[in-house]
Amino acid sequence: MACLPPLPAGKPSLSFSAKELESLEISSTENAVALVDLKHARRVTRKCDLHLLPPLFLLWFLTFVDRVNIGNARIQGLEKDLGMNPKGNDFNIALVIFFVPFVLFEVPSNLVLKHVRPSLWLSLEVFLLSIVTIAQGLVTTYGGLVAMRFLIGLFEAGLVPGCVYLLASYYPRFELQWRLSLLLVANALSSAFGGLLAYGIAGMSADRGYSGWRWIFIIEGSVTAVVSIICYFIMPDWPETAHFLNPDDRQLLKTPTSSAAASPTGRSGSGKPLRSLLLPFTSLTPPSIPIYIATCATTYAINLFTPTIVSLLNPTFTPRAAQARVIPIFLVSALLAALTAYASDRLRHRYAFAMTGYTLSLLGWILLLCQAHPLVSVSVRYAALYFVSGGSYMTLPLLWTLLVNNTRGGFERAFATGMQIGLGNLGGVVASLVFVGKEAPAYWTGCWVCAALVGGAAVGLTGWVGGLRWVNGRRDRGVGVRQGEEGWRYVY
Repeated sequence: MACLPPLPAGKPSLSFSAKELESLEISSTENAVALVDLKHARRVTRKCDLHLLPPLFLLWFLTFVDRVNIGNARIQGLEKDLGMNPKGNDFNIALVIFFVPFVLFEVPSNLVLKHVRPSLWLSLEVFLLSIVTIAQGLVTTYGGLVAMRFLIGLFEAGLVPGCVYLLASYYPRFELQWRLSLLLVANALSSAFGGLLAYGIAGMSADRGYSGWRWIFIIEGSVTAVVSIICYFIMPDWPETAHFLNPDDRQLLKTPTSSAAASPTGRSGSGKPLRSLLLPFTSLTPPSIPIYIATCATTYAINLFTPTIVSLLNPTFTPRAAQARVIPIFLVSALLAALTAYASDRLRHRYAFAMTGYTLSLLGWILLLCQAHPLVSVSVRYAALYFVSGGSYMTLPLLWTLLVNNTRGGFERAFATGMQIGLGNLGGVVASLVFVGKEAPAYWTGCWVCAALVGGAAVGLTGWVGGLRWVNGRRDRGVGVRQGEEGWRYVY
């Protein structure tokens, strides 16, 4: 494969306009071939976007609604109907139990995914999740709710790492951030949609004998079931069997020097299982896990408890009034996540954008910690939720991309992403436990813990990126470079 012509400064590999392509100097046959490769790469990327992103976006959107809609159900009377103590830990326990299987089964799910069709595995997980979500709306006891939350965590465990792994097999390093962030945009939009749906359902209380909170689960679960069946038929599998790719397209994705080459080595292992198993623990990827745990804590906190916090800002708020104020928080978060992803891929840089997100989140938590001060009005406390949520949604997909971009090999990537996302969801356990009902409406412990975790994550990310820079410097001097990895450099 011919070498590509020099790229304009700051341009990602597949972001040329037609005018820029024409302006590239074609001084030889090799450069002419390279230009054709660039055009072909853009066509292949558009194909992948058209066939991959819509079904994955829908699955993420609906499963996240099913995961966090318990926060909306809470202010619609869930605790009262199931005999839960609003000042105790009943609600927190129902949240925590979700994360037990969610953390334990993400890595095994990704390893299974290497050997089955993604369209079957991911769609089946979501379909089973939808059935349990419907059942969650039919429970009559607190124990039944806890059991359903456990099953939801079990069936949702493989979706996030599975989607990250699947996308990494199609997209090159500097095209992946935008796609992953689009999926997190689906999460933010799902939180807004969940609030909108709860707003509409608020008037259905006691309809057909079911309270409004029950209809939240029943309707959302039914929609998810239908969509999961549709996605089974339209979702592509691996590039080797994707119907929309021709042989030339598949070869382009496999060619390391190609602009459209997917992250190195696709799904193939290193050929040395023991070394592959140990690599995630002997490389620079482990530091990403505590950073991700800390970031997840604040993201889950804002998703699970925003409806409750907003409803307590003003005692006169009805459930419908509270839901109406939750929706725009997540719409703004979705916009920030999308803009950050676009800019990050355009500039081929992650670190500064992540630090901007951490700064916004930390500012929001500090404002909430100062809520007893007379200058911190209800409006300021409400604005703080925008800072916390927006900053969290800016940062989370950047951490996914940093790990995937800096991990080589199919087995290593499957294992590392499963470990990061699986163990990272322990942050959800933290968030579920520190916002206790007896501290409402201030939730001092929750705010302190989340502020400390955001600050710690920012420091940890700085140290991690510093480590990547140090290793790159050694590689530039020819130190610690294994055969076949001469051109590999960490990106941040």
